[in-house]
Amino acid sequence: MENLNLLDTPELQAQELLIAKLRDRISNLEEENANLRRLDEVIRRNARLFDAALCHSHDGFFLVTPRMTFLKVIHSVLGNTDQTLTGQPVLSIIHADDHAAMETAFATLLSDPSRSVTCECRAQDQHGHWCWMEVEMTDLLDDPDVQAIIFTNRITQRHAPKRRPRCS
Repeated sequence: MENLNLLDTPELQAQELLIAKLRDRISNLEEENANLRRLDEVIRRNARLFDAALCHSHDGFFLVTPRMTFLKVIHSVLGNTDQTLTGQPVLSIIHADDHAAMETAFATLLSDPSRSVTCECRAQDQHGHWCWMEVEMTDLLDDPDVQAIIFTNRITQRHAPKRRPRCS
């Protein structure tokens, strides 16, 4: 009877090689997973930093469509929320006497997207009070990370109690 060394068979050698490759792949996946967890924590820290900075900002930021409707509320100094404004016309919170100025500024922006346009108008806060705002419009429709028009606004004069909406 011949003495067969089982490790010398090609089938077992192939299995051992496969097992070694699988162990290496598992080790690589565990390392990638650890890197992703670290990256996820960095993203979470950056998001908390961004939220804290916005919470204390005196500027509001909205994303607006070319049809002049709210796409996203990033931060509102008027206390409006994404839920109340998304899909609504921008003019829904602009004083009727200022609609023409806002529409003219918006048309100017669309005719020359390479520059920003500024407009002063009255906007209604979440409590129905009118505030004078300076609104800067910037066309970032061609930016693949934004694909919207950004409205940056700042209260210039408030016709209501001097209370700022709090961040939650």
